[in-house]
Amino acid sequence: MTQENQLSLETVLEIAFEIFAETAPDNLEFDDLMLYESRFEEEGGAVVVEVNNDWPEHVGADVDLSQCAEVQMGLAGAEVLDEVFVRMLISRDPDNKFCHLLWKRSPTQIH
Repeated sequence: MTQENQLSLETVLEIAFEIFAETAPDNLEFDDLMLYESRFEEEGGAVVVEVNNDWPEHVGADVDLSQCAEVQMGLAGAEVLDEVFVRMLISRDPDNKFCHLLWKRSPTQIH
């Protein structure tokens, strides 16, 4: 797949917000969800970051990271996310849709 066939980063961010809205209530701790919802208008945000090299251990080695974008969603302070609630690996290939999410968990929660 060539870069001109990839989903734009703007489209990836739109997809990320849709996925977050649908899945956050089932995956975030109640306090984190309430915090995000109460501060979303002023501080909520998502950023596309360089794809972290830890993704193969979470999704398997067969994922082509060069065809993906990593989106982090949370609450922003001064131009950076101070609180990240989810990391998303989203395929930019419109013919091979894929998304994997790593949610913030309570420090006391057993993984």
